[in-house]
Amino acid sequence: MKEYSPKDNTAAFAEAFLIGNLLFVGVFYIALWVLYFLRYKSTSDVGKKHLSQALIASSLSTIIFLSINVFILLTDGYHSLRALFGLELYYMLIVPLFLAAGIMAFTKAIKDLEFNYPLIGQLS
Repeated sequence: MKEYSPKDNTAAFAEAFLIGNLLFVGVFYIALWVLYFLRYKSTSDVGKKHLSQALIASSLSTIIFLSINVFILLTDGYHSLRALFGLELYYMLIVPLFLAAGIMAFTKAIKDLEFNYPLIGQLS
């Protein structure tokens, strides 16, 4: 009889937290860092790759989001056309790019396969 060994789901959680961070900036970003500190050393090589790439992608999207918001606050505020344009640009161009890569990575992570993010995969 084959013995049951629990599967390491770190890669899938990392990709899920990336997708969550794109929709709800902040909470899932912190959760991704917590996952990184708790599980990075004990996870498989595939999990480490997914975790580090998800963290880089999540950091980039969070920095872009925060930069747009700081720019809005320093200029005309949220009631301006600049705010509308900046946030529309973020949610219509940036989020779908990261979301498409995140969904592809998530499907690979569930199957415990490697995935290289475009541009980011070379950094990790």
